[in-house]
Amino acid sequence: MKHMGFQIKLSIIFIAIMVAVLLFTTFFIYERAIGQQKEELRTKILSIAKLASILIDVDKHSRIKPELESQKTTLYKEIKAVLNRIREIDPVIDSVYTMVKSETKNIWIFVVDSGDKRGVTAYCGERYDVSGLPEMQLAFDRPSVDKELSADKWGVFLSGYAPLYNKNGLAVAIIGIDVMAESIKNMQLLLAKRFFSILVFGIIFSLLLGWFVSKKITNPLGKLTLVARKVGKGSFREKVVVKTGDELEELANALNKMVAELEETQVKLQRYYLDTIKSLARALEAKDPYTRGHSERVMRYAVNIARRLGLGEKDIDLLVEICILHDVGKIGVPERILVKPGPLTEEEWQIVKMHPKIGEDILKHVEFLEPGLTIIRHHHERPDGKGYPDGVNIDEISILTSIVAVADAFDAMISDRPYRKARTIEEAISILKENKGKQFNSRVVDVFLDYLTEK
Repeated sequence: MKHMGFQIKLSIIFIAIMVAVLLFTTFFIYERAIGQQKEELRTKILSIAKLASILIDVDKHSRIKPELESQKTTLYKEIKAVLNRIREIDPVIDSVYTMVKSETKNIWIFVVDSGDKRGVTAYCGERYDVSGLPEMQLAFDRPSVDKELSADKWGVFLSGYAPLYNKNGLAVAIIGIDVMAESIKNMQLLLAKRFFSILVFGIIFSLLLGWFVSKKITNPLGKLTLVARKVGKGSFREKVVVKTGDELEELANALNKMVAELEETQVKLQRYYLDTIKSLARALEAKDPYTRGHSERVMRYAVNIARRLGLGEKDIDLLVEICILHDVGKIGVPERILVKPGPLTEEEWQIVKMHPKIGEDILKHVEFLEPGLTIIRHHHERPDGKGYPDGVNIDEISILTSIVAVADAFDAMISDRPYRKARTIEEAISILKENKGKQFNSRVVDVFLDYLTEK
């Protein structure tokens, strides 16, 4: 009897520990997954808001009076058409609008509103109290995104904002992007159901397992806890191997299945995010006649160089993705600098030189693009160490980066730019030859010139 009493006590202690661990790890993993997905959505909204601010003609917008009668004007309809196009960029966007400050503190005025997907539109001149929206109050100073959902008479949203600068560099209005909370709530509900099922299964299983084999499961339990904690930290590639031939092995398999599903969901979200960024990059290029089609041409050059160098399909597939996105960081460079017809000032040039780092920051959330982030950051670096943004030397520049650098420079040289006319192909080839080993990788230049000769 004494032996049985001790076994019962031991089982009860084990069961209590198991349930506590399951509760803690399941809650931790759930909160981590929700937080990560919400942060990716905030990053996506911020990128869209920045792009949207570039697409607005601020001078035309400034001529719209914030009053109801302005809705009949051509300027109002033109700006609203632009907002409608922005709203169609991504299905998660519910509405896009512009606002200006009023004479009353924290009371802003709607100027143009695209309307939401239910057909509700704020009228021109409608006033709105922003006192309860701290991130929105920063919108005249810098792009921002709400940290939490906000609610008003139109619904519950997660919103992003960006200032609209006039030609004098003054923020005269803001643009707002609303994403309906319904998609976030659906995501939370789906994950909650999945985690609750795993939790219930784990508790029931721990009751049975603790009663029969409490001492034998100490080691497998440690493995489960370790993997659960790693998954909770965002590592969805962890797997637990338990060969006990009982329910504990089933729990391990269930955990592995859950982790695999989370990894699949993460990959889909990252791919969706990447596709959105690609759309934004193409929209930014399409807006500027000087850079329209630049990324696709760079991609074609880079792929041909890579094939002639004998690189594998994995590297070539990475080049296809990266070349389309290599200049996405220019989203963070003011349009007035990008299209400036004359020489840049030192301050403006320093801003331009930050676009590779901005591009890296935008794409660092896409896990499968991680091998290509250094290409984004270093595609303006030089073998002689005089490139930017880091000034690295040839030993730190990969062959893929060197390929993109040559392809990018060549296409830029033979294309019209605001500050100069396009060079001829012969002139561009001459520049490549002159700068072999200094600005460009010699081997890559030789292969590229052979390719141009064969065309």
